[in-house]
Amino acid sequence: MNDILIDIELVVIYLVILVTTVITIWSTVRSLKKRDRSQNIVNNIPVTKIAYGVTALLVVCLLLTFLLGSSKPIQLGEKLYTDSFWLKISDMFIYTSGILIVVAVGCFIYGMSGLSRKSHVESERREHVPSEKA
Repeated sequence: MNDILIDIELVVIYLVILVTTVITIWSTVRSLKKRDRSQNIVNNIPVTKIAYGVTALLVVCLLLTFLLGSSKPIQLGEKLYTDSFWLKISDMFIYTSGILIVVAVGCFIYGMSGLSRKSHVESERREHVPSEKA
């Protein structure tokens, strides 16, 4: 009875992972296709560049962490897990999550520091300073 419940739980976990992956891919493609040229810059923010950058970062992280993930068998309790594909997939999700959290924290700190706004304000001031003609 216990083995049946574990098998059911694993199938549910696999289905959830599959559904969330499909929804993520679908929503990303839909979002990028529905974006028109008038939405490239909104409130002086390059939203198209940000969307493509985030998508590219996610795909690159997923591919690199899958390729670099370990397929070394692991022992959990009394069971030895040897399926290299699922071991690499679990490493991929763990490492990608960590990388994206670090990138998000870095972007947050950069945004809160005001560095991007300071350079933007300084360049606007230089453009609006009247030139002196002698």
